[in-house]
Amino acid sequence: MSDDEADPELLELLRKSLGIGKKTNEITSETNVLRDAEYIYSNAIDVAIDRNGTVAAAETIWQEMQHRVYSRSAWSEHELHPKAKDEATLNFIFTMDLLNFSFWSDLPEEKRWSVLYRYKRWTGYWSLVAALRRALDEGIPITSPSFWLEQEELVGSQGADIQGERASDEVSEAIDVDGQRRDVSNGDETANKDSNGLENPGGFEAMDVEDEDGAKSRDAPEMLDLATQNEDQEVNSSELSKLTIGENTLAVRSPHLTEEIMKQVFRGEGDEEMPLLQERLSVLRQAGQVLEDEFEGSVAKLIERADGSAGKLVNLLAHHFECFRDQATFDRKKVCFLKRAQIFVADVWAAFDGQSYGSFDDIDRLTMFADYRVPQQLHSLGCISYSPKLDYVVRSQQMIPSGSSWECQLRGCSIWVVEMIRRRIKSTHPDAEINAVLIDFFLYDLAKEREREGAEAIPHHRTRSIWY
Repeated sequence: MSDDEADPELLELLRKSLGIGKKTNEITSETNVLRDAEYIYSNAIDVAIDRNGTVAAAETIWQEMQHRVYSRSAWSEHELHPKAKDEATLNFIFTMDLLNFSFWSDLPEEKRWSVLYRYKRWTGYWSLVAALRRALDEGIPITSPSFWLEQEELVGSQGADIQGERASDEVSEAIDVDGQRRDVSNGDETANKDSNGLENPGGFEAMDVEDEDGAKSRDAPEMLDLATQNEDQEVNSSELSKLTIGENTLAVRSPHLTEEIMKQVFRGEGDEEMPLLQERLSVLRQAGQVLEDEFEGSVAKLIERADGSAGKLVNLLAHHFECFRDQATFDRKKVCFLKRAQIFVADVWAAFDGQSYGSFDDIDRLTMFADYRVPQQLHSLGCISYSPKLDYVVRSQQMIPSGSSWECQLRGCSIWVVEMIRRRIKSTHPDAEINAVLIDFFLYDLAKEREREGAEAIPHHRTRSIWY
């Protein structure tokens, strides 16, 4: 090669850095989320990172995590998260993270959408988890991917036969009958357990209802009536079972999810319905179709395709599922955040304790999950600050459009500052088993704790989207 000729390898690297490299169908393990976050941080003008504040926060976070013995096992310790290490749990997590977005409300606490489940009133993310658990208790197979598929002629409320063995099997996957789980696929029964390995709520005595913040409510009789209504329901694979809730009769054994069933699953307390409910239905239908077309209708097959790589699984989700393709344009460059794709991988890793479906050899490749809660906490810890104009918009709780420069800066700088915190902890505590996933989990839990305690903090930014 002469001195005047360009090195072809260098040219290819340059093309890739500019996003114009050769097209390939290969799904790699490099998500580029951290690279894009650094780019946003380097070009941000409305969000700044305070290095001294970040150093101080890193030590505070580490010491607090040590004091609490905080680890990935914290995920499974929550009463609503599934405990079993099986495919039903995998399906539950996939459903949960498909719908894990946009729970905030401008209404007062007592008027916003919430879910009453097992004598507690749940809000925010936990209201989603509670609604899914409640649906499974009521015999609605909301976590079965084949149930999400759309059909031209929906089953009528007067009842119809379920056609096809697969639909019948999927529907019966998560049915509790007389307090016992019937798993048709393997024929075993586990008394007083639901599909997530938790004890059946039957037999609880009447008590005051507590919400997630400890506030008391007296709506327990309504739940007890519902439990009584469902107690004697018959299971017959050739007929539609009907769930009676108040004056409504719902054909829950329909082999496909309808808008009516969706509304029943996510019915709640308060003066508003679940935000973006129609978008959530669309997300489930799209995901069900992609699983059917590309992964034999199985989330487990999707996991297998990743070959034990967390990064590759994130990219598989973003490549095949439009609803996971969380990206935007910042400063004329495409940037990726992939919040829900990453949190699905992290949740599987934590739920399965790094084993089985949760075994990934590159879990540290994941970044912080760019939402609206963690940036709020990073601001309270003195890690990030806002320009006067952005600060005013956030404090006055004005809407920030999805994909806007401000939103990209809030999300990108948060990802990068958590990476700085991780590096600082590793440099001062070389033996620390720490990654961005655990820091994110901890910061989210800390934000919710401080909110319950009434600690003063800047409001979280207001952006309404399916990405977070």
